[in-house]
Amino acid sequence: MFDLTTDYPKAVASYDDEGLDAAIEWCVGHAADGDVVSVWTSLVSNLKNCTKLERFVNRYSDVEHITGRGFSMPSPGPVLMAWPRMDGIGELLRFASRIRALCVLTWDEDEIRPWVTAAQPEILGDGSAWDKLTDPLDPVVLEALKSVTLTINLNNTIKAGYEKDDVVGVLRALYESGVPMDGKAMQGWALANGWSGDNPAKLAKYVDDINVGKRPKTSRRLGRSYVDQLREKAAAARTQREA
Repeated sequence: MFDLTTDYPKAVASYDDEGLDAAIEWCVGHAADGDVVSVWTSLVSNLKNCTKLERFVNRYSDVEHITGRGFSMPSPGPVLMAWPRMDGIGELLRFASRIRALCVLTWDEDEIRPWVTAAQPEILGDGSAWDKLTDPLDPVVLEALKSVTLTINLNNTIKAGYEKDDVVGVLRALYESGVPMDGKAMQGWALANGWSGDNPAKLAKYVDDINVGKRPKTSRRLGRSYVDQLREKAAAARTQREA
């Protein structure tokens, strides 16, 4: 129902000389004429922690520094995100239509492992950290996320209104039917499939709250028949993959 902008090239790079050099080269290689390469850090001062990145920003007129604080908008072109958490990726993706390519430079692999699992980016530098990825989502959860993604307006917050009712209603139905949910893994999937801003993080928070027995309010009550339909879709998808 709503346009998703997630088909740009993606990469993840190790934070060492090999990974950093490869990340810069990859971003430059994905820049078209007139593009600007945006180097993202959470705070302005973070750039000083890496001499090579700081030099890259200061040396070239078609390279800019943007920050997560204040939600800086990138110029059209590739983005090199240095050391983000998944929440930071979500905030950057508010401007997904301006992103030609996205490379994430790691600092704590576990922080972004769910996104790497779902987005399947190109691996640059030392890829040993990605030998183990997040466990796959339960197939029923995956079908639920696909359905919700197509029915809600991803430009709206899921903290209120129809979007909250729909998301929370689905999550509560899954929980009440005994379907296991992993909030972080679902956040990573959402980031890779068109969700942005704080919605992916809010999705994970709803899941975590519901898993410990809290009941976020919703006017949408879904019965077991809804989850049964999801199970049927999951079974059909498995049959199609195996055919």
